[in-house]
Amino acid sequence: MKIKNYIWDFDGTLFDTYPVMLEALEQIIAKHGIDYEGDLAYFIKKYSIRKFASDYATPDFIDDYHVLEAKLQTDVKFYPQIPAILAGIVAQGGQNFVVSHRDDQTYTYLGDLAPLFTEIITSDNHFARKPDPEALTYLIDKYYLEPSQTAMVGDRPLDILAGQNAGVKTILFDEAGIFGDNAVKADVLIHTWEDFERTKVRK
Repeated sequence: MKIKNYIWDFDGTLFDTYPVMLEALEQIIAKHGIDYEGDLAYFIKKYSIRKFASDYATPDFIDDYHVLEAKLQTDVKFYPQIPAILAGIVAQGGQNFVVSHRDDQTYTYLGDLAPLFTEIITSDNHFARKPDPEALTYLIDKYYLEPSQTAMVGDRPLDILAGQNAGVKTILFDEAGIFGDNAVKADVLIHTWEDFERTKVRK
């Protein structure tokens, strides 16, 4: 699979933010007195925090969560291999993009990595949320990206579905081994960023 351009999810893909997100979610669940006995980490990976709020909580739950998560998320770190991967893509003539459900705080978290991206789309751009392909289609059309040479990279099924809906290739980063059966049928399934470097997705 010859890929030149990469559209990246942010949380849990470029940056290891899920531990703090999960901590904030657990605290807000306790605050709201919600009794949930399922695997919370699995739920938010398979679906989303927004779906959890919709299924189990009151309307103010998601706002409370976002306030606490922003307060707790003080040491935001990218996966160690990510800077070299991004720089390598650019060095080979490719482009990187971000499509994130996080707001414009994304720019702050990216910091020195931001110049490695041609465009960064956040929730403040008001595109339809993944798996709707609206944001991806916008990038494909704006930058004349060849779908067969473009991949959506993410850690959740909704990222992969967004890529499939946009007609591009897909790479599922499954660090926790939750989606080992690859039921969503991503073109490439990896468990570490070393796996990414060893695959032929960039050649």
